[in-house]
Amino acid sequence: MIKKRLLSFLGAAAITAALTFAVVSLSPSNGFTSGTMQEGLCYEATGVAPDAIVASLNGNGASADLVAYWIGYDVSYLDSYMQYYSGSSINWDDTLSDGMSVADYVKASVLSSVKQHLVLENLASKYGVTLTAEQEAAMAESDQSYIDQYGSEEAFEAEIAKLGMRRETYDRVARSNYLYQNLYALYNTEGSALYASDEDLAVYAAEQGYITADHILLATKNMTTGEALTDEQKAEKKALAEELVEKLNSYTGDDIASYFAELADEYSEDPGRESYPTGYTFTTGSMVQEFEDAAYALSEGEVSEVVESSFGYHILLRLPLDKAAAADEVREEYFTNFIAEQVDAAAMATSADYDKLDPQTIYEAIVAAQAEG
Repeated sequence: MIKKRLLSFLGAAAITAALTFAVVSLSPSNGFTSGTMQEGLCYEATGVAPDAIVASLNGNGASADLVAYWIGYDVSYLDSYMQYYSGSSINWDDTLSDGMSVADYVKASVLSSVKQHLVLENLASKYGVTLTAEQEAAMAESDQSYIDQYGSEEAFEAEIAKLGMRRETYDRVARSNYLYQNLYALYNTEGSALYASDEDLAVYAAEQGYITADHILLATKNMTTGEALTDEQKAEKKALAEELVEKLNSYTGDDIASYFAELADEYSEDPGRESYPTGYTFTTGSMVQEFEDAAYALSEGEVSEVVESSFGYHILLRLPLDKAAAADEVREEYFTNFIAEQVDAAAMATSADYDKLDPQTIYEAIVAAQAEG
């Protein structure tokens, strides 16, 4: 179905929710307009012109058909989710576990999506983020592939109309994936207005509970096949682990980290050591529970006793937070959190026409349009 194909294409961009800033003519009083178009799925289903500006944020307006797109996307996602987990399609009369009706949940979801959309368009404008020539060409190539698929540009736009959108709104949404990439690239560009240094990220990581620990594992199963060792072999591994702990506790030098690393390089059977030769930097929920509990119970520079898990016998050394590793771990999360904070702080206004864009009505109109083939 075209809905699945086009929504899938747009959704790849929408899921990141970063879109290009669109210049929209807003009325001086409130930013809303009634629009001029008296045609199309949005108008036929609700009486609201698709080009009406029904929501605005700091001068950036969302048209009715942009809201219709988010309705189609959000409800389609929810419907697929419900079919997967319950085996039945969305029921607008259902009540969710928290007592909210499905209809109210969808309305809140769509409002949040539109708000996020406008915030990110404004961020793109604020920081001068635009598409590169290569990205523009890729967009044009994608459009042409759909035009070829449907036989003409008019036929392609007719399919877009079945999603409740005009071509310009489709293009507005389709730019999102590229612009999100470019915002993220700017955030990673040293000296830019959005740049976050490794020091900034390490501070954030510490606030999120990230720690660093080196590790010796004496495995009690074959790490390739998962086959358990014999009881005799396990006993030998435990005895060796206890011997290593005794050596570490008897160490009188001033560089326990280097000594621990020497023993780990010689004895550890952790397959991850090749990738993480100086230990793991992680937060809660990242590691096997026994490992995690032991690591958080240690002070920096302290060695654990032998800790047993389903993998085998562990010995841990709590290290100072590896700032570079911590920065890498939270780099994307920090950016996502920055965007979320911008969305939370933003105040979006909606018009009376926005309230007429009933999600059930519009989604059922989209489904009906798709069924016409």
